[in-house]
Amino acid sequence: MNRVVVLTDSRYLGQRMPGALIEALRARDMPAVSARADRLVAEVRAEEGTAPEPVWGMRRALPALRPGDLVVPRTRNAFALSLLAQAQLRGVRTVNRWEAVQAVRDKPYAVLLLARAGVPTPRTFLADRPGALAGLPGAVWPLLLKPPYGDNGHGIVRVDSPRELERLPWSEGMVLAQQYVDVAGVDVKLYGAGERVWAVRRPSPLLAPAEEWPEPVPLPVTRELRTLALACRDVFGLDLYGVDVLPSPDGPLVVDVNDFPNYTGIAEAPDVVADLVESRLTEVVHP
Repeated sequence: MNRVVVLTDSRYLGQRMPGALIEALRARDMPAVSARADRLVAEVRAEEGTAPEPVWGMRRALPALRPGDLVVPRTRNAFALSLLAQAQLRGVRTVNRWEAVQAVRDKPYAVLLLARAGVPTPRTFLADRPGALAGLPGAVWPLLLKPPYGDNGHGIVRVDSPRELERLPWSEGMVLAQQYVDVAGVDVKLYGAGERVWAVRRPSPLLAPAEEWPEPVPLPVTRELRTLALACRDVFGLDLYGVDVLPSPDGPLVVDVNDFPNYTGIAEAPDVVADLVESRLTEVVHP
């Protein structure tokens, strides 16, 4: 029987996802297992027929993957993503695909894809280092400086003037800078699973760590928000995704896209995600 393997790592064990998805799948008597990538070791070797190489764990081995299996990654772990790529190379189906996860993790590449697709974002600049931004016109300040591989708002710095760049500690190499948009400390999070889209209002991640946020408030999904969410989905080829949006006076602006979010505040999300995973697992794949 084909199985669902949820590829994750230790830091997600205390979060809602992927645990809620695994519970929803098992409630349907579907064979679903989790694998913690930070406890695994994989051997790289030449192909031996169609059999996948073994992956050993500190406690137990990851079940050998077969082409009919389905891998669902909820991880930012570089090693886990290499396992995801390995699975795809061997014909295992995935939700999301390695290429999509890599694209949203690489923030400079992501903003280039969004711009090419015409997705509205704040004014955005890329530079080799923060100091190179000093010559930007006064009208674009303040700026939010973002690391090239950011995660959940970590490493974002607000800079109000070119002078602040002179004493700014920055160890991230290149920088992505976006014009600061004042939304009174509240932004919108869009969640998507296939064709389903949800929206919530929440405090800006710039104000406090995520673990200190109150429960988000559900919002109606307007046609504009749905169009924006699906556009971001299609730009990256994602199945499970989140979109961070600023409700600016000139319309919603996308400031980040991520893969397999936590779906915080969306009670029905685990079952909807399980529906998508089940349909993908059982679909007939033609050679």
